[in-house]
Amino acid sequence: MPEANQTAWRELMQPTDAPASDHVEITELPQRRVIVVGGSEARDFLHAILSQDIEAIEDDTARFAALCSAKGRALGLLRVVTDGDRVLLVTRADLAEGLLKRLKLYVLRRDVTLDLADDQSAIGVTWPTEARTDCPFADPDACAALARLVRASPSRGHLPAAVDESGRLYLREDLGGDLRVAIHAPIAALAALVSTAEGAAVVTATAWERAAIEDRVPEISGETTEHYVPQWINLDDLEAFSLKKGCYPGQEVIARMHYLGKPNRRLFAGHVLGTASPTPGAAVTNTSDQPAGEVVRSAPLPDGSGSRVLVVIKLKHLHDPLVVEGGTLSLDPDDLAEDAPRTADARH
Repeated sequence: MPEANQTAWRELMQPTDAPASDHVEITELPQRRVIVVGGSEARDFLHAILSQDIEAIEDDTARFAALCSAKGRALGLLRVVTDGDRVLLVTRADLAEGLLKRLKLYVLRRDVTLDLADDQSAIGVTWPTEARTDCPFADPDACAALARLVRASPSRGHLPAAVDESGRLYLREDLGGDLRVAIHAPIAALAALVSTAEGAAVVTATAWERAAIEDRVPEISGETTEHYVPQWINLDDLEAFSLKKGCYPGQEVIARMHYLGKPNRRLFAGHVLGTASPTPGAAVTNTSDQPAGEVVRSAPLPDGSGSRVLVVIKLKHLHDPLVVEGGTLSLDPDDLAEDAPRTADARH
């Protein structure tokens, strides 16, 4: 992207200090990229490589999936959308190149293409409850796509999705609370949308991150790639892997844990006291300095008292006093309840 256009984009996405409470909020999500998988064997290829049952993905729906190592550790978390002959894989920007290289190793002689554009980004759009049906953009295709997502019903593991006539990808990602839609496109296309937005304010991504944490959606980052078996970050709760479709990298480890064992650690939400948000991969210890887990994702609280976090905790330390980077970690009582959702059944 030319430097002048990059500078204009940075200026356009400068956050507003105090947006009005009834404004639609727009935030940049620069950590997202889209890998486009094409060719006549694209779906068969991904079905054999990813944890998700690609053949079962419904139209206009994104499903979570992991690309795993042979040892069953997640190399990256993906949101998978089928779009005609193509499959779109939404992943982290810091993992995209590595995942692309890993996928290419499996292509061999298949009719499969893998592309990652250099000028992509994403924006998150959040509607306050009283403005859920308002489209802030002047672009009719964008408004039509957003209208379809507003009418849809998201659920864990099934995110309403749309691709408009210009090729922009929309994912509805809220599981409660304010409506949230992520829009993925070239930066020039996103700039055209944002520059026409009315009744909207550009904000930082912290509220978006907190909302994802409230929804218990994990993330794999450059610091935590190949750290987790899918069950440790509750990907069974997101129906992100199949137990019936046959072999894929890591499948034996995932199936053995499901049928023969029990995860010795799980994902929990909580609060950490302190002024700085812990980074992904930051160690969680008990007060005896024994390793108890690590941070998956975090976001500062609005009052500055600490951070909202998702953490993987070893179950044997679940009820210990816990600490992250010197700050006290308190896990949500609802996540500690015996009947809290922890596993999905075997239907997937």
